[in-house]
Amino acid sequence: MNRGIIYVMWNELFPELVKIGITQGHTSADVEKRRKELSHGENMPQPYEAKFAICVNNYEKIESVIHKSLNKLRHNPHREFFKLSVDEAISLLSSYIISGGAVEVPIKNSFLPEEKKAIKNLEKQRSAITFRSLDIPVGTTLTFISAPQLKVKTYNDSRRVVLPNGETTTLSIAAKRLRDQTKPKNGIKGLPDGAKDFAYRGKSLWELSLEKQRNYIEA
Repeated sequence: MNRGIIYVMWNELFPELVKIGITQGHTSADVEKRRKELSHGENMPQPYEAKFAICVNNYEKIESVIHKSLNKLRHNPHREFFKLSVDEAISLLSSYIISGGAVEVPIKNSFLPEEKKAIKNLEKQRSAITFRSLDIPVGTTLTFISAPQLKVKTYNDSRRVVLPNGETTTLSIAAKRLRDQTKPKNGIKGLPDGAKDFAYRGKSLWELSLEKQRNYIEA
């Protein structure tokens, strides 16, 4: 029986895209092996993160069906990357579990020391983002992505914002306050950096920062 894995992988350098691909096997170790293969490519400075996987019969055929259904969202006609959120991709693959033809494969990302270092470097980079670096004027409204009805305004050109109650605080504390307000039992530890929590003109501050970096490199 032609049985194998269909996975969802994500790379923070390209947060607007997900990779939906296949690999042989049926275990967490098989997913992790594929993740490491993708992460250790010559031109890939940031590791991939496995987000979801299913084991299903006729996996190659099903992958083809999935790719065809997402053709309009394909970033490159010759690659397996799609302009889709991680949640949307997981929902799509989960439909095959609901129909009874697949089983979920547990995800166990086992990052190597150099991968952990790369992840930490990106965390530092996010926490250093300022409104000035993104050309966002003082007084601009930012939308809280998890609850779009909640908004803050930039207070200066650094990282301070005005909360809905009029209080001024840092971007990271604002993100934590609004997270606690909307999901008080989410179990998130530590302060978020805020760059992935707030959006300007439909994109998170982190996405805008990455776009600016890519444009600079390509110029």
